Amino acid sequence: MEFNNIIIDDSSSGSIHTGTAIDIGTTTVQAQLIDLDTGKIIDTFSALNEQRIFGTDVISRISAAQSGKLNDLFSVINKQTENILIYFLKKQNIPIIEKCAVSGNTTMLHFFCRADPAPMGTAPYTPAFLEERYFSGDELSLSADQIITLPGISAFVGADITAGLAFINIMNKGHDALFVDIGTNGEMALWKENEKHLLCCSTAAGPCFEEIEFSCGLSAVDFINAVALMREESIIDETGALSEEFLQTGFPVRRFSAAASLNERAADIHTEKNIITQKDIRRFQLAKSAVYSGIKSLCQAASVKPENLGSAFIAGGLGFLLNLKSAAVTGLLPAEIIDKANVCGNTSLLGAAKSLTDLSFLPLCREIVSCSSTIELAHNKYFAAAFTHNMWFK
Repeated sequence: MEFNNIIIDDSSSGSIHTGTAIDIGTTTVQAQLIDLDTGKIIDTFSALNEQRIFGTDVISRISAAQSGKLNDLFSVINKQTENILIYFLKKQNIPIIEKCAVSGNTTMLHFFCRADPAPMGTAPYTPAFLEERYFSGDELSLSADQIITLPGISAFVGADITAGLAFINIMNKGHDALFVDIGTNGEMALWKENEKHLLCCSTAAGPCFEEIEFSCGLSAVDFINAVALMREESIIDETGALSEEFLQTGFPVRRFSAAASLNERAADIHTEKNIITQKDIRRFQLAKSAVYSGIKSLCQAASVKPENLGSAFIAGGLGFLLNLKSAAVTGLLPAEIIDKANVCGNTSLLGAAKSLTDLSFLPLCREIVSCSSTIELAHNKYFAAAFTHNMWFK
């Protein structure tokens, strides 16, 4: 399946019907302006979520809401959304945005709708709503005629996952299939073909894999490539410890300029100033183990071996650029799924965009929600053991 053949329409947009798709991630907000007649992308937008001043993860923002800052959190994302809409209106010289479809994790959509997320901060993690919601632009003071938020599955498996699962059409693959969205949270779902059922879970990865740089200056994709090289060249051992030569100073990535084994994968790592420290490695180990262990726990709960999956789809903040072999070498993804995996970018945004023009998309989202269940990993003994074990490199 091809995911990267997106067409951006550069023609004049003054007389066309337009809609906006928005994905509100914990770390990043992305948007597309869509021609409602053709489905083509007219323009795109991406920025850090301005709510990060209240914390980098959903739990810290829920805590902020509990302490009386709900209206502030709403105002920040509302203003940012309006700025995106105004940006499109002015840049493309269009009179109006007719539709706006909003996707995102459950907490972010609560803030968008000014709904109290406080019950999601403690067990049993009950959201105020999961179904799609409709607004006029006037109700939210936004420059779009009609606004819809897409439906979610649970408190920590949100509309971003529903949209992604609908976009890849996971229920019609004809085999067991895995979907993993790697962002601030590692959210994943496994379709069991013989049961016609989706089993979902979520694990906290932190902002490590979002569109931000590590402290060493590398993007997440380049960092993963670099760590893969470091492991193959024994610059880090199986525990993640830097070799003694670099333990105090950190490892300068420029030393890979003459490396042979994985040099092709690290072709974009060419700066001479990037130093990977032990702290960077430890931060990565926590995030990669959360994702890997979540996948293994989901497969274990579904009684499906990773090697027996028919296909796997990797979505989220790593975009189209994740090198699957590097992901396997570093233990971010199980090696057994690499040959059947597709890296498919921000399917939350792509799904929101598709919902603007495809009348069958929202019913498909509802069908996905209806046949899904969620397992909680916080007190899952298998996940706890796997997380500790998978901190190591193979």
